[in-house]
Amino acid sequence: MSYKTKFDKDDILRDPYLPVIYERIREMAKELAVLGKIDIASRITDLLLSQNRTEHGFSLMQFLNFAFEQTGDWPSAIPQSARSKDALDELEIPPSGSMDEKRYDELINPTESSQRDPGLCLTIAVVLCEKRGKTDLEEIKQDERVVRALEQITERFHAYFGALIQHRKIWPLLASGVIAQQVGVDNAKLCATAEDLVETIRVRLEEGRQMADHEGKPIKELLEILVENTRKHACPLYEELHEDPPESYLHKPATEKDIKDMEKRLKMSPLPDDHKEFLLASNNVVLDDLSSTVEKVGLELVEDLTGTPQLIREAGCEAWPSATKHIGIAPIDAMVYVLIGPSDVKATIKAYKKALASDKVTDAMKAETTRAIEDRYGSMEAFEKMEWAMIYGSDYVADCPVGTFRSWLEDIVRTSGKLYDSNSGNSCLAYECRAEHARRG
Repeated sequence: MSYKTKFDKDDILRDPYLPVIYERIREMAKELAVLGKIDIASRITDLLLSQNRTEHGFSLMQFLNFAFEQTGDWPSAIPQSARSKDALDELEIPPSGSMDEKRYDELINPTESSQRDPGLCLTIAVVLCEKRGKTDLEEIKQDERVVRALEQITERFHAYFGALIQHRKIWPLLASGVIAQQVGVDNAKLCATAEDLVETIRVRLEEGRQMADHEGKPIKELLEILVENTRKHACPLYEELHEDPPESYLHKPATEKDIKDMEKRLKMSPLPDDHKEFLLASNNVVLDDLSSTVEKVGLELVEDLTGTPQLIREAGCEAWPSATKHIGIAPIDAMVYVLIGPSDVKATIKAYKKALASDKVTDAMKAETTRAIEDRYGSMEAFEKMEWAMIYGSDYVADCPVGTFRSWLEDIVRTSGKLYDSNSGNSCLAYECRAEHARRG
């Protein structure tokens, strides 16, 4: 099943989670290729692989090689060795089971939704055409079985397109744009959206994460923006929950004495400046020492494509720092959010610097980790100066980095500026670019 591929310019430019950005870019490249825009998918792939050159990064895009083989629009980042017939033959996954009428009928009329495999179904339809001597592409498009298989795909295109790319046999059909025609895509609209997408991706990957206007504002002002955005954009969500949206996120502020007492109780002084600023604006978050309940795991301060464990393996580190003190913020939606203090953060930053300086670590891994640090913290210099960090998790395993308390709050404010849409998971570029008559249909 595909991830959401709606083109959200703000997310691509400003979301601090680099792995999420990479995933969205990959999915949009795949969708464009399936819609017949293989040349644009090639440009996006080149942009992505120029930044994400790890072996894992290449492997996640490898099935698009069947698309590039079809049209010759090879990204320059893909080596000649990966373009050879032998390499493509090796990449091809042999179909499991028979490729006959009986199997086609089972797939086109599944008794359970879990039995659906639209890519294999279309592949079998094409194979059956070839067995009957149909080799002309236009003739294949008109074949009854092919038409039915295409209809099955377009019924839930947003969920199926990602599963099509691994089927080499169907790429002549996909390259022709037949899926885009079936979905009712306005070609001019899709081309314009795709060009805008390419430029947006270029800016993010070549110039780094773009700051939003609200970043750096006083925390009290951020909370006021959050309230306004919630009232403006989240009403449908609260209607679904049968609740009223909050009147305000501003509660009775803490006093300096309250904060001193809190630091004494937590045996952690001083608390981070950004969190103290928050408490002085709105004291509605309870801090607790969760060190005895949160599982101690290796402390990761960045989230990149392959994760800190890959960096550790390449560097050959025998040990990696873990957090010895967890200051928990009141659980939110069954998640636990934890502040990590200066001694643990500094030890972990030192471990990252040592690993990145190791000759054992590949240049691709160093670049990947450095890029993730810069996108999350603004610069390597800011990362090295950091004293407090924030992580989150569930079931009291907090192992996902979110940066600092301020950056976490700023990203919540950013996402609160978007209208809540319960159907956003069913979106994709093709649906955004449908012709008006297809929308009405």
